[in-house]
Amino acid sequence: MSDLKLKRLTAGISGSVLCAKAKISRSRLSLIERGYICPDAGEASRINTALEQLIQAKAVMDQVAASMGWPMGASRD
Repeated sequence: MSDLKLKRLTAGISGSVLCAKAKISRSRLSLIERGYICPDAGEASRINTALEQLIQAKAVMDQVAASMGWPMGASRD
């Protein structure tokens, strides 16, 4: 498993959400995560920046949820 995929899964970020934020297709992300293609520097930067922003946003949402007394780890469906 690639470092990118491991980081994304550990953070609980879906591939579709990351793709929308990074402006790449889901199939391209899959190929990158599986090591079939290597993104150029600009694309890698967009993906990493998007993932970091999503992780930070998720952390803020978790803090707000905790402050409101919502159970942590609950499904957000």
